[in-house]
Amino acid sequence: MTTLTFQDRAGAMGLEGILYKGLFRYSDSYSEVVYRRLTTMPSDEGDNNHDTDNTVVPLLGIFTKGPDWLDYMYCGYVSDKYQFIGNENLNHQIRNSIQEVGLPIVNENTLLSYDLTRMRNEIIIQSSRNIPQHGDILPVMIIENSYNGTKAATVSFGLSTFINNERVIFSFNLGEMRQVHIINSSTVMASVISQYMQVFSENIVDLVSQNFRSRLTEDNMLGTLDLIEKIGKKKREEISKFLQEMNPVGEGETPQLPSAWQMFLAIVRYSSFENNLNSKRLLENIAESVLVIPGRMYNVLKQLG
Repeated sequence: MTTLTFQDRAGAMGLEGILYKGLFRYSDSYSEVVYRRLTTMPSDEGDNNHDTDNTVVPLLGIFTKGPDWLDYMYCGYVSDKYQFIGNENLNHQIRNSIQEVGLPIVNENTLLSYDLTRMRNEIIIQSSRNIPQHGDILPVMIIENSYNGTKAATVSFGLSTFINNERVIFSFNLGEMRQVHIINSSTVMASVISQYMQVFSENIVDLVSQNFRSRLTEDNMLGTLDLIEKIGKKKREEISKFLQEMNPVGEGETPQLPSAWQMFLAIVRYSSFENNLNSKRLLENIAESVLVIPGRMYNVLKQLG
């Protein structure tokens, strides 16, 4: 069976081919990316044999540019087998699926890595539930993508709320859908989104209530903070400080251990404003490990992934 090359698949993947230059380009409102076929160069050791000069190798260089940048940035390379999907193409597909469900989009928050090869788009959906202890909580679809092969396109499910008048967003690792599933029809994706909206509506009150009542042990708390410190000592200090603010004690009183919900909120409050997308995901995974997820919600999320 013949394997199609990147060039053979470029058009179907949404790339514009500039064949006489060996370039393949995609652009949207976020950025522009160009893939260029790599070739061998003459030897630096004075070898006069030019038979291997300009030989095409099965790799493509990556160059990115912001909408207002004058020049491109070189960002590494991918193999000829790389499966490309454009950021806006992916976002548009998920928006269409949400609209098929019939729920309005409240807001979108898009984050890009410094070199524009990684994207995270958070789509907040209008289907809030008011929790007496905490206020409104809304469902979120989180879309992640990369242009350098470090992360396959994924869609995950999460929630959004406010802490001290600041919107924070959390993404479950449980139930994350990878690229092989995402490229299905928008109708299939709409069905998946509809399932999450239903389980969110039915279980979010229980999720908050159970975790609000669940008090961490000292070992649980210190173990969680130790995991955070592996990402960064300052992160541990900031999260510990916020936990203390949520559990103020008077002079001579013994500090109360935080609830699972308070620990979750402390981590998510920090992760929401983390610019490094890898660190953000690691913090969210730690926050998720603290949560007690209702059985029905856990099973649906596991099934969706």
